[in-house]
Amino acid sequence: MQPKDASVNLTDLHPEVSAALPIMEAARVEALERLQREDMIITSGKDGKHSAASLHYQGLAVDLRTKDFAQVWAAILERDLGPGWDVVVEADHLHVERDPKKKPLDPTGRPDTGALTG
Repeated sequence: MQPKDASVNLTDLHPEVSAALPIMEAARVEALERLQREDMIITSGKDGKHSAASLHYQGLAVDLRTKDFAQVWAAILERDLGPGWDVVVEADHLHVERDPKKKPLDPTGRPDTGALTG
């Protein structure tokens, strides 16, 4: 687990979010292992609607489904992080947030390890 570059600030995260980072990594690994056992899904071959210049129409292109990983990872995160967390699959990333409206934060600032079952 590592930040994409030096601009990513992880030092000021709430303790509950910091405590959840290893669980997020474990969920990522579980999602990868689960998907290794499944078939690759082809969503289009010489069919469908594509741009006029698409090589699909000549049988020279296929489309592969990529959302599987994000959806599986999100489902595992929701299971392992528990109440008080939201996981949203965005176009190019997962948005994971600790939502105090769903479950109050510990006033002492300690991580709520009871919700973190991973």
